[in-house]
Amino acid sequence: MPDPSDCGRLLRIEGFADLWADACLQNDEGDLAFLSFYGRDASAMQFISALELGKHDGGITDFHLVSAAGHRQHVYAGAVDRLGKHTGRLPRQNVFGPLSHLWIYDKRLQEIDKVNRIAWIVDQAQDRHAFEQRTWDMVKTLCPVALLDTWRTPLMDWCQAQGAISELGQGRYPRIGDVRAVRVSISDHFLRFVSQLVREHVLQA
Repeated sequence: MPDPSDCGRLLRIEGFADLWADACLQNDEGDLAFLSFYGRDASAMQFISALELGKHDGGITDFHLVSAAGHRQHVYAGAVDRLGKHTGRLPRQNVFGPLSHLWIYDKRLQEIDKVNRIAWIVDQAQDRHAFEQRTWDMVKTLCPVALLDTWRTPLMDWCQAQGAISELGQGRYPRIGDVRAVRVSISDHFLRFVSQLVREHVLQA
């Protein structure tokens, strides 16, 4: 099998044969939030099974991603019952032969918590403007009062400053790859801020 580390920014999953990750996100505690990786079916299933076993019967509770330069990033599995998985298969006509593409992710990244007004935006990072538009659209979706698009700049600035919009991979555990995940949380504090700006005629219809 050709060495995938020769192709771009793939990182080896240490301890498992022929498994290579191209994206990884961890939460502020270092627990796995999202992992995209490639490999043979047998090796991929061995890795997933080890995560599910955890501390029991030879399972694992953490692992390392290793770059071609030898840099190692420690990833904790966290509570595996919160993790989902999805599997795809690469076309057979590729330089590496038959490979699967797998994703492991925190299920909360796919959910909208309408009661607590919390949701996530997960997407490729290349198109910054499209990502920002999706984030603003989610702010409007979660907010129980109607927001006008002309209010976007001051409200998004406030959300960024107050942590109502926060992105994984900005602190101790840096993002790997081109996948971004942004948490949007609309609190009563935000609603009071909107009401204040409307009363002060900063926000106008």
